[in-house]
Amino acid sequence: MPLDLSIIITSYNSSSTLSDTIESLLRLNSDETPKEIIVVDNASSDGSADIAENFQELRVLRSDVNMGLAKANNRGAEISTGRSLLFLNPDTEILPGVLNTLMKFEETHPDAGLLGPAMLDSTGTVLSTARTFPTLLDIMLRRTLLGKLPGAQARQRKHLFSAEMNNPSRVDWLVGAALWLTGSGRKEFGLMSPAYFLYFEDVEWCLRAHEAGMEVWYVPDAFIKHLYKRESAGKPGKALWFHLRSMVRFFIEHPSVAIGKYETPHNKKNR
Repeated sequence: MPLDLSIIITSYNSSSTLSDTIESLLRLNSDETPKEIIVVDNASSDGSADIAENFQELRVLRSDVNMGLAKANNRGAEISTGRSLLFLNPDTEILPGVLNTLMKFEETHPDAGLLGPAMLDSTGTVLSTARTFPTLLDIMLRRTLLGKLPGAQARQRKHLFSAEMNNPSRVDWLVGAALWLTGSGRKEFGLMSPAYFLYFEDVEWCLRAHEAGMEVWYVPDAFIKHLYKRESAGKPGKALWFHLRSMVRFFIEHPSVAIGKYETPHNKKNR
C-alpha cells in the first residue's frame, strides 16, 4: 500500500539531473512508494518537461512562464492528493528508507510541521542544511572579506551546522532542496509564500511554522543526495539578483531576524 504522500518536483532546465531524481523514486520498494509524483515544469527550454512525460507513473504540469519555485511548488500541492507533501529539487536523489523514516517521524511527532533529511554531496559529505535564522552579520561574514576576521569561522559554523549530526534536532530553518510538509503543518501554516520567486522561501516558511506553534525538525536518519545544480534563476547573474531581492523582502518583513533579536516561541518558552 503506498504511503499517504505526494512528492512534488519543480523543474527548470533540469534535463541533466531530472531523470536521476525520478528514477531514484521509482526504484524504491513497494513499502515506501509515494501515492503520487508530480513534476511542475517552469517553462524549461531544454526538454525537461518531455523527460518527465516519458515516465508514465508521473503527473506533469507545464507552465508557460517561469513562475518561480514557490508558486510552482504550490501549484503542484494544489492538485496533490497525499496527506503529507515532500518537495524536492530536481538535482536530488532519494535513498532507500528515507520516505519511511520521515513518515514514521511525522506519525510520532504530532507537533512537527516541517521535516528535513540529511543531505550528502557526491563524495558522501554531509551538507549544511539545518541552520539558525540568518542575520545580516551572518550574510556579511559569508559573502565578504569580513569572514576572515577572528571568530568569524566559529560563528559561521554555528549558523550553518546548528543541528546534531546523529540525533533528530529542532532547528530554526531547513534548506528547501528537500522539505517534508506534514498534514498538520499544512493545516496550521499552509504552503510556501508566493511572494518569494527564489531564495528565502524556505527561511520564511520555517519561520511561519514556528509562529504557528509548530516544530521544524532535522532528521539525520534520513539521507538523500543533493548535487546542487539548481537552475531556477535562469540566466547567469539572475541568481544573485533574486537572492538579494528575497533577502531584502525577508528582512523588511522580519527586522528582528536581521539584527539577531528574533526568538522562536519555543525558545522564548524555554528561556
